[in-house]
Amino acid sequence: MELLFLYPKFLMLLLLVPFFIFVYFFSIAYNKKKAVLFANFEAMERFYDVEFFSKNFLALYVNLAIIVLLVFSLAGTSVAFDIDTSSFSYVIAVDTSNSMATADVIPNRIGAAKDSAKDFVDLLPLGVEVGVVAFSGDALVMQNLDTSKIKTKMAIDNIDFGIIQGTNVYNALIASNKLFGTRQIKAVILISDGQLNVGDAPQITRYTQRNNLVVHTIAIGTEEGGVTEFNTISKVDEDFLKSLSFNSGGEFFRATDIKDLGDSFERLIRETNREVVLDLTFYLLLAAIIIFSILWILYNLRFKVVP
Repeated sequence: MELLFLYPKFLMLLLLVPFFIFVYFFSIAYNKKKAVLFANFEAMERFYDVEFFSKNFLALYVNLAIIVLLVFSLAGTSVAFDIDTSSFSYVIAVDTSNSMATADVIPNRIGAAKDSAKDFVDLLPLGVEVGVVAFSGDALVMQNLDTSKIKTKMAIDNIDFGIIQGTNVYNALIASNKLFGTRQIKAVILISDGQLNVGDAPQITRYTQRNNLVVHTIAIGTEEGGVTEFNTISKVDEDFLKSLSFNSGGEFFRATDIKDLGDSFERLIRETNREVVLDLTFYLLLAAIIIFSILWILYNLRFKVVP
């Protein structure tokens, strides 16, 4: 295991740690010196609103931990190690067209699509790069490739119905392929009801084959279909989704029951041993914010002295 720093110059800020320790113990010595001038320590403590002889080391340690976490976050800390992880990088593409509002699956198709996408992210091993794309009449990149499961699931949660009408799978795959950059082992998890109304299936298939893009398709919706907001019946175009996955070397799944998808997802994850670089910046910053919030609450509700 090896620690890596994107901005190592920020590590100079760790010199703040001994500085704050010095200030802390200097303040204790200074307060003791002032205490000699007072015969009534209780009156002095009420006047200064401090406990002069209290050594709140826990608060000191917590403050120092916050400083260290922030410094390592600024330095762009990451860790490199060998691990069994997916040989693929993935882009999750979620259909956000109006037909995805149909409620033939609970809570509706787009809700089920987001749930199944997050289930897939949870099953992935550490170190897998995942991007997120939302598409309707056009494609919108919600997240570039990232190894953070938290950020990926947050991006999925932010998916909403598209502004431009239609279901443009072709644009979704173009946007997904751009996210992969020069990566050669790449796969798209396309979650849709398959109602293609922009572009044509042969054009889409040719694009996947030309760019070596493996597309796994997940059909959201029941075979009977459901009633849309326009009081029409919306059915899943299963044939198109099956054809797309078959011709690109992927697999097809039907998500009428989200709970059944777990076993299917596991088949998609082909593992191999390789070096993984895990970016810790987001997690370090999040930890610093959480600890600071707890300390602030305790300071306002319990402690009177925070060094």
